[in-house]
Amino acid sequence: MPRQDDPGWAKFGALGLEIAVGLALGAIIGAWVDRKYGTNPWGVLIGSVIGFAAGMYSLIKAGMKANKN
Repeated sequence: MPRQDDPGWAKFGALGLEIAVGLALGAIIGAWVDRKYGTNPWGVLIGSVIGFAAGMYSLIKAGMKANKN
């Protein structure tokens, strides 16, 4: 069990939060595009996929950096 003062758990929590925030922001921006241009549901779908991909990129980049150390 990790100690409470160990900062390692915070890194993993931040990575999960990055994926969730990227997905949410992509969906919000996609919803705005859908309202503005009437492209239901494509804006939300594409925005969500791009947000998820950005979060996964961040996760992979952090994993590669951790593996290097």
